[in-house]
Amino acid sequence: MYMKDIQLKEHERIVDEVRQYGLTTIWSWIGGILLLFLAAFFMFWLFQHAWWGQSLFGLLVFFGFFVMLRTYMLWKKNVFFITTHRLIDIEQQGFFHRVVSEIPYDQIEDVSGKVSGICGTIFRYGDVHIQTGNGKIKIIVPYIKRPLQLQQQINEMRERYISKYSHDFSGDVAEVVIDKLYELELSDLRRVQKVLDKRIEKLNIEK
Repeated sequence: MYMKDIQLKEHERIVDEVRQYGLTTIWSWIGGILLLFLAAFFMFWLFQHAWWGQSLFGLLVFFGFFVMLRTYMLWKKNVFFITTHRLIDIEQQGFFHRVVSEIPYDQIEDVSGKVSGICGTIFRYGDVHIQTGNGKIKIIVPYIKRPLQLQQQINEMRERYISKYSHDFSGDVAEVVIDKLYELELSDLRRVQKVLDKRIEKLNIEK
Protein backbone atom coordinates (compact mmCIF):
# COMPACT_ATOMS: atom_id res chain seq x y z
CA MET A 1 0.00 0.00 0.00
CA TYR A 2 3.00 2.31 0.41
CA MET A 3 4.84 1.61 -2.85
CA LYS A 4 2.84 4.33 -4.59
CA ASP A 5 4.31 6.84 -2.12
CA ILE A 6 7.89 5.55 -2.00
CA GLN A 7 10.08 3.88 -4.56
CA LEU A 8 12.97 1.87 -3.22
CA LYS A 9 16.33 2.29 -4.88
CA GLU A 10 18.44 -0.55 -6.16
CA HIS A 11 19.66 -2.75 -3.29
CA GLU A 12 17.54 -0.74 -0.84
CA ARG A 13 15.21 -2.55 1.54
CA ILE A 14 12.93 -1.60 4.41
CA VAL A 15 14.46 -2.47 7.76
CA ASP A 16 11.68 -1.33 10.08
CA GLU A 17 8.40 0.59 10.11
CA VAL A 18 7.13 2.55 13.09
CA ARG A 19 3.65 3.79 13.97
CA GLN A 20 2.19 5.86 16.76
CA TYR A 21 1.84 3.96 20.04
CA GLY A 22 -1.75 2.70 19.97
CA LEU A 23 -2.47 3.60 23.59
CA THR A 24 -2.03 7.32 22.79
CA THR A 25 -5.13 7.20 20.56
CA ILE A 26 -7.36 5.93 23.36
CA TRP A 27 -9.16 9.24 23.95
CA SER A 28 -10.28 9.41 20.32
CA TRP A 29 -11.64 5.87 20.58
CA ILE A 30 -13.40 6.72 23.84
CA GLY A 31 -14.93 9.81 22.20
CA GLY A 32 -16.31 7.78 19.30
CA ILE A 33 -17.66 5.03 21.55
CA LEU A 34 -19.24 7.61 23.86
CA LEU A 35 -21.16 9.15 20.94
CA LEU A 36 -22.48 5.72 19.94
CA PHE A 37 -23.39 4.96 23.56
CA LEU A 38 -25.35 8.22 23.82
CA ALA A 39 -27.19 7.42 20.59
CA ALA A 40 -28.12 3.95 21.87
CA PHE A 41 -29.04 5.14 25.37
CA PHE A 42 -31.36 7.93 24.18
CA MET A 43 -32.59 6.17 21.04
CA PHE A 44 -36.20 5.57 22.13
CA TRP A 45 -36.49 9.04 23.62
CA LEU A 46 -35.08 10.67 20.47
CA PHE A 47 -37.39 8.73 18.16
CA GLN A 48 -40.37 10.06 20.13
CA HIS A 49 -39.48 13.63 19.08
CA ALA A 50 -40.25 13.46 15.39
CA TRP A 51 -37.72 14.55 12.77
CA TRP A 52 -35.31 16.47 14.99
CA GLY A 53 -34.90 13.56 17.40
CA GLN A 54 -34.26 11.15 14.55
CA SER A 55 -31.83 13.62 12.98
CA LEU A 56 -29.93 13.99 16.25
CA PHE A 57 -29.75 10.21 16.59
CA GLY A 58 -28.38 9.93 13.06
CA LEU A 59 -25.77 12.62 13.74
CA LEU A 60 -24.58 10.91 16.92
CA VAL A 61 -24.17 7.59 15.10
CA PHE A 62 -22.49 9.23 12.11
CA PHE A 63 -19.95 11.20 14.13
CA GLY A 64 -19.28 8.24 16.42
CA PHE A 65 -18.27 6.04 13.50
CA PHE A 66 -16.51 8.95 11.79
CA VAL A 67 -14.27 9.62 14.80
CA MET A 68 -13.31 5.97 15.13
CA LEU A 69 -12.73 5.51 11.39
CA ARG A 70 -10.57 8.63 11.22
CA THR A 71 -8.58 7.56 14.28
CA TYR A 72 -7.84 4.15 12.78
CA MET A 73 -7.01 5.55 9.34
CA LEU A 74 -4.55 8.12 10.71
CA TRP A 75 -2.90 5.49 12.90
CA LYS A 76 -2.62 3.05 10.01
CA LYS A 77 -1.37 5.48 7.36
CA ASN A 78 1.04 7.57 9.44
CA VAL A 79 4.16 5.47 9.04
CA PHE A 80 7.86 6.08 9.59
CA PHE A 81 10.15 3.82 7.55
CA ILE A 82 13.77 2.98 8.25
CA THR A 83 15.50 1.65 5.14
CA THR A 84 19.08 0.69 4.40
CA HIS A 85 19.61 4.04 2.62
CA ARG A 86 17.35 6.66 4.25
CA LEU A 87 14.47 7.59 6.53
CA ILE A 88 11.00 8.04 5.03
CA ASP A 89 8.13 9.67 6.89
CA ILE A 90 4.57 9.36 5.54
CA GLU A 91 2.31 11.80 7.35
CA GLN A 92 -1.41 11.47 6.72
CA GLN A 93 -2.94 14.78 7.82
CA GLY A 94 -6.51 14.00 6.81
CA PHE A 95 -8.52 11.82 4.47
CA PHE A 96 -7.15 13.59 1.38
CA HIS A 97 -3.88 15.18 2.50
CA ARG A 98 -0.62 13.26 2.72
CA VAL A 99 2.96 14.51 3.11
CA VAL A 100 5.98 12.31 2.33
CA SER A 101 9.41 13.40 3.60
CA GLU A 102 12.74 11.63 3.37
CA ILE A 103 16.26 12.16 4.68
CA PRO A 104 19.29 10.22 3.37
CA TYR A 105 21.56 9.05 6.19
CA ASP A 106 24.49 11.19 5.08
CA GLN A 107 22.35 14.35 5.44
CA ILE A 108 21.32 13.68 9.04
CA GLU A 109 22.82 16.17 11.45
CA ASP A 110 21.13 15.22 14.70
CA VAL A 111 18.76 12.58 16.07
CA SER A 112 17.19 13.06 19.49
CA GLY A 113 14.67 11.00 21.44
CA LYS A 114 12.51 12.45 24.18
CA VAL A 115 10.23 10.94 26.82
CA SER A 116 8.22 13.45 28.83
CA GLY A 117 5.22 13.57 31.13
CA ILE A 118 3.86 11.06 33.61
CA CYS A 119 2.08 8.91 31.00
CA GLY A 120 5.10 8.96 28.69
CA THR A 121 7.38 7.84 31.51
CA ILE A 122 5.04 5.09 32.74
CA PHE A 123 4.20 3.65 29.32
CA ARG A 124 7.60 4.50 27.79
CA TYR A 125 6.52 6.48 24.74
CA GLY A 126 7.68 9.81 23.37
CA ASP A 127 9.00 11.64 20.30
CA VAL A 128 12.00 11.38 18.01
CA HIS A 129 13.36 14.47 16.22
CA ILE A 130 15.55 14.18 13.11
CA GLN A 131 17.31 17.26 11.72
CA THR A 132 19.30 17.66 8.50
CA GLY A 133 22.58 19.54 8.32
CA ASN A 134 21.20 22.28 6.07
CA GLY A 135 18.12 22.67 8.25
CA LYS A 136 15.73 22.29 5.31
CA ILE A 137 14.02 19.16 6.62
CA LYS A 138 13.04 18.28 10.14
CA ILE A 139 11.06 15.12 10.81
CA ILE A 140 9.22 14.63 14.08
CA VAL A 141 7.98 11.11 14.84
CA PRO A 142 5.47 11.64 17.68
CA TYR A 143 4.02 9.34 20.34
CA ILE A 144 6.04 6.23 19.54
CA LYS A 145 6.94 3.34 21.81
CA ARG A 146 10.54 3.36 23.12
CA PRO A 147 11.79 6.48 21.30
CA LEU A 148 15.30 6.18 22.75
CA GLN A 149 15.68 2.75 21.16
CA LEU A 150 14.51 4.16 17.82
CA GLN A 151 17.06 6.96 18.16
CA GLN A 152 19.79 4.38 18.71
CA GLN A 153 18.60 2.29 15.76
CA ILE A 154 18.68 5.30 13.41
CA ASN A 155 22.18 6.24 14.54
CA GLU A 156 23.38 2.66 14.01
CA MET A 157 21.89 2.55 10.49
CA ARG A 158 23.44 5.93 9.72
CA GLU A 159 26.90 4.83 10.87
CA ARG A 160 26.60 1.59 8.90
CA TYR A 161 25.54 3.45 5.75
CA ILE A 162 28.27 6.09 5.98
CA SER A 163 30.89 3.43 6.71
CA LYS A 164 29.78 1.41 3.68
CA TYR A 165 29.87 4.35 1.30
CA SER A 166 33.15 5.62 2.69
CA HIS A 167 34.57 2.22 1.79
CA ASP A 168 32.88 2.32 -1.61
CA PHE A 169 34.56 5.62 -2.43
CA SER A 170 37.89 3.81 -2.43
CA GLY A 171 36.59 1.90 -5.47
CA ASP A 172 34.33 3.24 -8.21
CA VAL A 173 33.75 6.88 -7.27
CA ALA A 174 31.60 7.61 -10.32
CA GLU A 175 29.05 4.92 -9.42
CA VAL A 176 28.70 6.25 -5.89
CA VAL A 177 28.27 9.85 -7.08
CA ILE A 178 25.64 8.81 -9.63
CA ASP A 179 23.77 6.87 -6.95
CA LYS A 180 23.76 9.92 -4.66
CA LEU A 181 22.35 12.14 -7.42
CA TYR A 182 19.01 10.32 -7.16
CA GLU A 183 18.63 11.56 -3.58
CA LEU A 184 18.96 15.26 -4.47
CA GLU A 185 16.16 17.77 -4.97
CA LEU A 186 15.81 19.74 -8.20
CA SER A 187 17.46 22.87 -6.78
CA ASP A 188 20.48 20.87 -5.61
CA LEU A 189 20.72 19.08 -8.96
CA ARG A 190 20.89 22.44 -10.72
CA ARG A 191 23.76 23.48 -8.47
CA VAL A 192 25.56 20.24 -9.25
CA GLN A 193 24.93 20.80 -12.96
CA LYS A 194 26.60 24.22 -12.83
CA VAL A 195 29.66 22.77 -11.11
CA LEU A 196 29.84 19.94 -13.63
CA ASP A 197 29.55 22.34 -16.57
CA LYS A 198 32.42 24.45 -15.22
CA ARG A 199 34.54 21.37 -14.56
CA ILE A 200 33.94 19.94 -18.03
CA GLU A 201 34.67 23.30 -19.64
CA LYS A 202 37.94 23.58 -17.72
CA LEU A 203 39.02 20.06 -18.71
CA ASN A 204 38.22 20.75 -22.35
CA ILE A 205 40.37 23.90 -22.28
CA GLU A 206 43.27 22.01 -20.71
CA LYS A 207 43.16 19.51 -23.56
